[in-house]
Formats: sequence, C-alpha cells, structure tokens
Amino acid sequence: MPSIKSPWSDAFDQFVDSIQESAIIATPFITRYPVERLVQQLRSRQSIQIDLLTSLDENSLANGSVDIAAISWFCEQVPLTSVRHLRYLHAKAYVADDHTAIVTSANLTNGGLWRNYELGVEITDPQEVSEIAADLREYGTFGVAITADALDELGDMTRQARQHKRISDASLLDDAKIEYDKILVKISDRLAELRTDTEEFAVNPKASTTAKFADAVKFILKRNGPLPTTQINPLIQELMPEWCDDNVDRVIKGVSFGRKWKHQVRNAQVQLRRDGVIAREGKVWKLV
Repeated sequence: MPSIKSPWSDAFDQFVDSIQESAIIATPFITRYPVERLVQQLRSRQSIQIDLLTSLDENSLANGSVDIAAISWFCEQVPLTSVRHLRYLHAKAYVADDHTAIVTSANLTNGGLWRNYELGVEITDPQEVSEIAADLREYGTFGVAITADALDELGDMTRQARQHKRISDASLLDDAKIEYDKILVKISDRLAELRTDTEEFAVNPKASTTAKFADAVKFILKRNGPLPTTQINPLIQELMPEWCDDNVDRVIKGVSFGRKWKHQVRNAQVQLRRDGVIAREGKVWKLV
C-alpha cells in the first residue's frame, strides 16, 4: 500500500487520468484551481459520472474554504456530476471506478495539493476499494442533494455574505455584521429545506422521512453496536443535523409532545422492528 506524500498534485493527476466511468470525490473544502485542473482532464470525457460529497457549511462558504461558484461551474463542465452536502464531513477520499482509492489528509484545495504537508495512501485491492466506495455512498445518503439551481441560489447568498463581511471588517459597522449573520442563517435554513426538495418527498413525505431515519438507525447500530434510544438520538442528531431541529415540536391539538425529530426516530424504530431488521431487548436496540 504505497504512501502519497506532499505535494501530491502529480498523483492526483494520475488518479484523474485513471477514471474510466465514475469517481467519488469526498472532501470538506474545495477551491477554484484544483477544480479547473479537474475540468481540464475530464472535459473531453463527458460520459464520466462524478459523485461529489462535500460540506457546504455556511461558515465554510462565507470564509472561502468552499468555492461554491467553482463547484457550480464544474457541474456545468462535467454534466454527469451529483453534489451532496454533508455537514461535519471530515473524510478526504477519492475513488476511481472500482480499481483505485486514495485516502488522504488533503482537501481539494491549493493547500491540499501543493502547499500543505499532507499524507495519504493509495489502495488498489478491489475488495478494499469497493468497501471504501460503499462507505462514502452510505455517508452520502445522510447528506442533502444539491441541484444546479440550488448551487446558484446558495452562491448568490454567499456573495452577499462576503460583501457584508468585507464592509464589516473594513469599517466595523454593526449593520454590516448584522446583515452578514442574517445571511448565514438564511444559508443554513436553505440547506435544511433542501433535504425535502426531492421527488421522493413530493410523492410521500411521511414515508420518505421514516426511511431516512431508518437508514440512520441502522447505520448507527452497525457502527456502535446495541444502544438505548437515549444514546441513539444524539448520534442521529450529529449525523443528520438538518433533519433534527430542536426548535420544531410535534404538536397535536395544541399540545406539544416534544421534539418532532425524536418522534420520527421512534417511528423509524417501530418500522424497522416490524420489518425484522432490529429488535429491542429491555431498553437496548440491536440489529437482528
């Protein structure tokens, strides 16, 4: 298992050249020049499918750690690209088809490719590559699908936020800082809304929500072993923060019955038990 040392731009180029049909790119931070480098290599191969998993956290957008305009442009240049936002993503992994995976400390940024002292490993064992790809796709299921229109919308809000931040930093104006903070909240709220802006939710929102929380319950039990609901809930909130809003209660006939998302977790547990996927022993849930 060869190691990949800094700068790893040449190894990255070789990785991109090796892509035949599809690739998964998982990286929290993305900046312009590496994206342009990617496009130069992929533009002539329009049939390649790229699954991009990143974190469009409002602070990362506003401070430039993630260049959303570059991501939007990349999607235009490489049409078969899907983008998913996963808050708290920290993994940096690059998978080409079923033959190569690179797991590294390096983001898809100038610093990651050239400046920083990074370290990674190249994996070519088909079974291990398949497992890494499956893990990344599983992570992606807990993220939010971002359409081209949503990228443009978030890009507009990001530009506004940066403009107010520049004014605030230069003049120390409270109004500019207030507007900056408001836009960050708008970005966060829009990312939360996007979780249900899909065809599956338009058809059956209740069933789709239960399915999403069921996936989360299975994922957590697989990773952590048997757990009581009191430990499952906070792990689900960390896994899917856009889905778990503590400000939204379940209200029936004017009476609050606690956090709505916790009831959705409970519904998922009930459904999984009916399907024979999980079982409850005392206060502990486990996979069957």
